[in-house]
Amino acid sequence: MNEYVSHSEEETAKIACHVAHQLKPGDVVAFKGQLGSGKTLFVKKIAEELGFNGYVSSPTFTILNIYEGSILLYHFDFYRLHSIEEIEKIGFSDLLLEDGIFFIEWPEKALKLLPAEYFEISIDIIDGTQRKIKIEKFPE
Repeated sequence: MNEYVSHSEEETAKIACHVAHQLKPGDVVAFKGQLGSGKTLFVKKIAEELGFNGYVSSPTFTILNIYEGSILLYHFDFYRLHSIEEIEKIGFSDLLLEDGIFFIEWPEKALKLLPAEYFEISIDIIDGTQRKIKIEKFPE
């Protein structure tokens, strides 16, 4: 497990860039953190580092955004979904078979559907600019 305290968006971006270089096709990254903690910013910085130059936004209302960089990046947001059945209906398990990297915001709603091995990034708000970022790989 790695744990960081970020004092700014710039420091968070550096951490995200470091994470980007550890990811490979098929990896799943589960993001935990309250609204406004910086989950989407983290995904944005990873996407930029992996060659995506477009707009990255939270897919809260669309459930899934796909970004094409050096690899396809699938960005899920399960905030508005209420059950594992809803997640299954969108074809989540089938999409995990694709050749890409998968980012999931609000993954606790889909824990039973996650692969045996995945990264978990927890972002906790300390104050207006500071974040505690914890990165773990399961199982270790």
